[in-house]
Amino acid sequence: MTIEKQKRNILTNDLNSDNSNSLDLSFEDFTLRYKDVFEKELLSYITSNQSDKRKILEEAMTYSLMAKGKRFRPMLVIATFLMFSSDIKKIMPLACAIEMSHTYSLIHDDLPAMDNDDFRRGALTCHKKFGEDVAILAGDTLNTYAYEILSSNLTYESKKILNVIVEFSKAQGIDGMAGGQMLDLAGHSLQKKASHHLETTHRLKTGKIIESCIILPAILENAPDGVKQLLKEFGQIVGLLFQITDDILDVVGTSKELGKTSNKDVEQNKLTYVTYYGLDESKRMASNLVMKGQEIADKLNNKVYRDIMSFMIKRTF
Repeated sequence: MTIEKQKRNILTNDLNSDNSNSLDLSFEDFTLRYKDVFEKELLSYITSNQSDKRKILEEAMTYSLMAKGKRFRPMLVIATFLMFSSDIKKIMPLACAIEMSHTYSLIHDDLPAMDNDDFRRGALTCHKKFGEDVAILAGDTLNTYAYEILSSNLTYESKKILNVIVEFSKAQGIDGMAGGQMLDLAGHSLQKKASHHLETTHRLKTGKIIESCIILPAILENAPDGVKQLLKEFGQIVGLLFQITDDILDVVGTSKELGKTSNKDVEQNKLTYVTYYGLDESKRMASNLVMKGQEIADKLNNKVYRDIMSFMIKRTF
């Protein structure tokens, strides 16, 4: 048995295990502890054993949802939830729903009418594997299923669940991910106020869903207002940092490391932090965000949060 497998066996817990010391882990070890548990739960939601042509749709959904990925968003959900409770079962529906919606956004983002990419997470994109028609349906179904899970599987009082559904809908809509994507599509033609447009685009397109991962567990667990405000600020920082590092990696990373086509932003003349500010300034901005995020992590006494900031600026994929 390899050292990595031994480490995974030691760290991996089931849903009933004691999670009290999890927030003292590094983000890498935190992911080792919860990723397999999360993915087992995620897969259970989409195994329906269709026997007619819908089987193709199920295969496309499973192909994209279970592709190799960081599972960064569900790990954020769990890391936030553990600040208030250790009963991981309660938060798994939210973590799974968010990952489904995130995967839907990737499927659609890769389509020829959007970013037109052939690879995602080191494999062919959904439309390259199954065709554009099936890929569109797979994305639509994953996003719809996310709301079914939120409304049917969360075990909180109805008012809290409704609040989460409303807030998550906003994070996906015109004042969230979809609106940010629209601004991103228009960004290449901008000349004036590009810096404001750039930040607004990515606070919406990337940041709002990441912010949801951090604030929604706090809503469900009745976190104090002061804590929720800190979590909101942390979520905004993480979302913006994630996009800046993505823009940097598009330039300095390789397609093999990224699992998708590198240098795509430059080729498409997209407005990004690197194309607008340059590589060195983008790295400086990222470093500043790391320091701000770690200050908030210390206030929240969440070591996983602190290590997430370091992970983000050092990641190569």
